[in-house]
Amino acid sequence: MKKTTIFLVLATLCLISKLNAQIPLRLTGQVSSSSGQPLSGATLSVTDTKLSTLTDQQGNFSFTTAPLKGTITVKYTGYMSSSISFGPENRSLKISLNSKENTLKDVQINAGYYSVKDKERTGTITKVTSVTISNQPVSNPLAALQGRVAGLVITQRNGMPGSDFNVQLRGKNSIQSGTSPLYLIDGVPFPSESLSQAGAVFANSPLNTLSPEDIESIEVLKDADATAIYGSRGANGVILITTKKGKTSSANVDFSLSTGMGRLTRTIELMDTREFLEMRREAFANDKTAPTLANAPDLLAWDQNRYTDFRDLLIGGTARTQNARLRLSGGNTSTNYALGANYYKETSVFPGEKGLDRKDASLNIQHQSSDGLFNLSLSTAYSASNNQLYASDLAAAMTLAPNAPPLYDEQGKLNWTGNGAAFNNPLSNTLESNISKTDRLNASAMLSYRILPGLEIRSTTGFSSISLNQFRSTPIAAQNPSSSPTGSSVFGDNLNQTYIIEPQLNYELNLGHHGKISMLLGATWQETASRSTLTSATGYTNDLLIGSIEAAVTKNPKNASEEYRYQAIFARLNYSLSGKYFINLTGRRDGSSRFGPGRAFANFGAVGMSWLFSQETPVKDLFPFLSFGKLRGSYGITGNDQISNYQYLDGYIPTPVYGGQAGLLPYKLFNENYGWESSTKLEANLELGFIRDRIRLSAGWFNNISSDQLVSYSLPGQTGFTSVLRNMDARIANRGLELELNTINIKGKKFSWNTTANMTFIRNRLLEFPQLESSSYSSTYVIGQPLGIIQGYRYTGINQLTGAYEFGDTNADGVINTADYILIGTKDPIFYGGISNSFSYGRLSVDVFLQFTRQKGSDLVYGSNNLVGNRTNAPRVLMDRWSPNNPQGRYQAFSQASSGPVNQARTLIRQSDAALVDASFIRIKNLAFSYSLPERLLKHIYLKTARVYAQAQNLFTLTHYQDLDPESQSATALPPIRMVSIGIQLTL
Repeated sequence: MKKTTIFLVLATLCLISKLNAQIPLRLTGQVSSSSGQPLSGATLSVTDTKLSTLTDQQGNFSFTTAPLKGTITVKYTGYMSSSISFGPENRSLKISLNSKENTLKDVQINAGYYSVKDKERTGTITKVTSVTISNQPVSNPLAALQGRVAGLVITQRNGMPGSDFNVQLRGKNSIQSGTSPLYLIDGVPFPSESLSQAGAVFANSPLNTLSPEDIESIEVLKDADATAIYGSRGANGVILITTKKGKTSSANVDFSLSTGMGRLTRTIELMDTREFLEMRREAFANDKTAPTLANAPDLLAWDQNRYTDFRDLLIGGTARTQNARLRLSGGNTSTNYALGANYYKETSVFPGEKGLDRKDASLNIQHQSSDGLFNLSLSTAYSASNNQLYASDLAAAMTLAPNAPPLYDEQGKLNWTGNGAAFNNPLSNTLESNISKTDRLNASAMLSYRILPGLEIRSTTGFSSISLNQFRSTPIAAQNPSSSPTGSSVFGDNLNQTYIIEPQLNYELNLGHHGKISMLLGATWQETASRSTLTSATGYTNDLLIGSIEAAVTKNPKNASEEYRYQAIFARLNYSLSGKYFINLTGRRDGSSRFGPGRAFANFGAVGMSWLFSQETPVKDLFPFLSFGKLRGSYGITGNDQISNYQYLDGYIPTPVYGGQAGLLPYKLFNENYGWESSTKLEANLELGFIRDRIRLSAGWFNNISSDQLVSYSLPGQTGFTSVLRNMDARIANRGLELELNTINIKGKKFSWNTTANMTFIRNRLLEFPQLESSSYSSTYVIGQPLGIIQGYRYTGINQLTGAYEFGDTNADGVINTADYILIGTKDPIFYGGISNSFSYGRLSVDVFLQFTRQKGSDLVYGSNNLVGNRTNAPRVLMDRWSPNNPQGRYQAFSQASSGPVNQARTLIRQSDAALVDASFIRIKNLAFSYSLPERLLKHIYLKTARVYAQAQNLFTLTHYQDLDPESQSATALPPIRMVSIGIQLTL
C-alpha cells in the first residue's frame, strides 16, 4: 500500500510538472538602450517557437502566451542582438541593448545583384544614407552627393530649379562617347540626360522627378570588381538608388513640412551710370569716332542721370520652396509596406512666381512566406512635375545699359524706346511661355524562391517611363511692335521607356573549415525605346491662338524614334576562407544594338581579392591598437557603348521640297567595322581601423586605361562626307588616389562628435593618339596631357602705343596665330573632397559639411567675349583700364569698334594664359540643426516622435575667384543659390 501511494504521488507530481510546462503564460517587458532610451520597433522572438512581436512607442512588449521557460532574442538596428532566458519566476523582463561599436564594418552594402557586409567586400563602393540626404534642402538627389563621395565630381550647371548636373566618376575616359555613370532605381535603369529638345535654356534633369526624401540609400560603385557585373553599362561607374521600404514595426504615420528661401551669393559688381557713360565716351574718343543716335542712344537720347540696377531687378529676388510629405509604413515579420506622397514647389530669383512644382507618390510592399522560402518585393513610384521657368536666363540681360529707359510705359505695357531710340526690353522674356511637363513612372518586382538549402532562384523585372511635354512661345506682346511682329511657338513631345528582365540563380555552400562559396548566374534583357516630335509653328497674328498648331501660318514638324537593345549573361563566384580571405570573380558577355553585325557582342570580366590581416594572430599580438585591417585589390576589363544609336548605318536627311517632290540626302556613311571601347581598371586599397574602430582610414589607388577610342575621323571633302566614326588606337589614362577618414571623436551618454572626410587626387592623361599632329584634333589634344588641356597664347602685357593686349610670338615669325600656342593648363580639378562634422547633445544635433576643390577657371574679364566700350555694361573692375593717364592699368583701353587692335586682342585674350586663373574654393555646403522633442511631451498628443529642424545649402564660399561662382564659372548663367529652410517632422 505504501509503495502504491508513493508511486501515485510521484506520478501525480510528474503529471502536474508536465502540465505546468505546457501551460502558456503571459510574458512582458521593456527594451531600452544602455542609456535608458526606450527602443520602439525592436524585434523579439522566442527561440524554438514561431512567437514574435515588436516593441511599442515606449519600448514595451507583451506575449499573451509564452512557454514557462525559454529564451527570447532581441534585435534592433544599430544595436547588438541579445538573448535572455526566462522562467516561471521571471515573466517581466528589463532588456538593455548596447549599441554596436563597429557599425561601419557591419553595414550592409548594396552591390546591385547582391549585398555584402562592408568588411567583406572586395570592390570599391561608397554608401550615402538617407540621414545624410535628408539633411540637405535639395530637389535633386545628385546635389546631395556633391563633395561626399571620393572620386565623384558633380557640378551644377546653373542655379535654376530642376537644373541639370554634370557627373563624372574618376575622370573622363572617353574622347567622344558618353561618360555618365549608369543610374538604377531599385534595379531599373534610369535616364540621366535631359529629354529636352524644344530649345529650352534650362534642361530638366530626369532625376529631379525623384524626391530625395524617398531615398533610403545611394551606393556609388567605382572599380572593376564592383562594376563588372553590370558590363558595358557600368563602364563609367554605377549609381544605385534604393528607395525606402516598409520595416517590421507597428503602423507609423510620418508627416513632414518645410519651407525655405534662397538668394544669390556671388554676383558681378557692374558699373553705375556715371562709370558706364565715362567708359562709353572714352571708347568713342579712343576710336576717334563720333557717337550717333544709332550707335549711342545711351549717350545722346537716354537720361544721363537715370540708373537701374538690372542685376538686382532681374536676379535679385528671393526663391521660395515648399515641401510637404506624408508616409504610412509598418508591417510584421511576413509583410512590410510603405505608402508615401509628396508635394514640392520651388520658384526662382527671377521676377514673378514661375518655377517648378512636383507631385509624387510611391508604394512599396515586401512579403516573406511563413516558411521563409518565398520572397516578394514590389516597388512603384509616379511623379508629375511642371516647370514653367522662363525660356531665357535673365542673368544674361543684367548687363543692359544702366541708364536704359523705363521698362514700362505710362499704360503699364512694356516699353521699347527711349526718346525715339529702340532697345531690347529684358522683361519681354517674362511674357514668353516655357512649359515643361514631365511624368515619370517606375515599377519593379523581385521574386525569389529557395528551392534547396542554399539554392535560390530569383527574377527581377522593371519598367521605367519618362515623358516630357514642352511648349514654348514668343507672343506678339513680347516683341517690339515697331517691327510688325508675329507670334511663334514650339511644341515638343518626348517619351523614353525602358523594360528589363533579369532572371538569376544564387547558390551558397558552407564548407565548414574550408570556407564558404557563393555563386550567381544571371541574364539581362533590356530594351529602351524613345520617340520625339518637334513642331515649329510661326505666323500667329493673335496671341490668343498661339497655343494652337492649326492656327499657325507655317508649320514645320519633325519626328524621330529610336530603339536600344541590350542583352547579357553574367556570372559571379565568391569564395571566403576563415572570414579572412576573400576572392570575387565576375564575368559577363554583353550584346549591344549600337554595333554592327559581328561586333555586337564582347566579353568582359574582373577579379577582386581582399585579406583581413587584422584577424591574423601575429597582427593581433603585435598591434593591439589595430581593430581592423584589410588589403584589397581588383583588376578587370569593361566595355563602353555609350554612343548614339545606329551610328554604323547609312544616314539620310530629308531635302527641301522641290517641284512638289521631297528627296533624301545622305549625311552619314555605313561603317560596320567599329566596336566596343574598352577600359582596363586596376585598383589597390588599404583599410585600417584603430581604437575599436573609432578611427577608420581608407586609402585607394586606381589606374584606369581606356583604349579603342571611338572617334570621328575626318574624311577628304571629295567623299561628300566630313567624317566617319571609327575605333582608333588612342589610349586615355586616369590615375588617382582616394582617401577616406571616419572618426568617432567623442562618444558620451549626452554628447557625441563624429567626423567624416574624403579627398581625391586625380590625373587624366592622353597616352596615345596615332597621327595626332596631322589630324583635326591637333589643336585640341596633346600627348601626355589631360583631355581638357587648354592651348593658347602667352600674354605679355599691354602695348603702350595701341592700349591693346599683347601676346608672345612663340615661333618668331612676326604673326600671332595658332602656331604660337603654348600649353596653358586645364580646368580639371587637382584635388577635391569634403569634410563633415556631426555633433549631438541630448536631443539636439548639428551637422556641418565643407566642400573643397583645388582647380582653375575662366577669369571674369579676360575670359569674357564682350567688347568693353560697347553698349553693354561691364564689371566695375574694368575701370582700371589703360589710358595715357593710367599707363599701368590692368586692362586694355576701351573701344566700341568692331575692328582694330583692341577688338582683335579681345578675342585673343580669351585664349591666353591670362584667362585661366585660380578658382579653388572652400564652401560651407550644408549646415543642419535638428531638435527632437521629449517623449513626455508627446505622449499627451499621441505622437511617437517630433523633430524640428533648420537647414542651409551653399551657405558661404571662401575663394580668391573674382565675383563669379567658382563652381559654375559663368558670367551669363545664374549660379547656384544659397537656400535656407525650416521644417517639422512628426511620427504618429
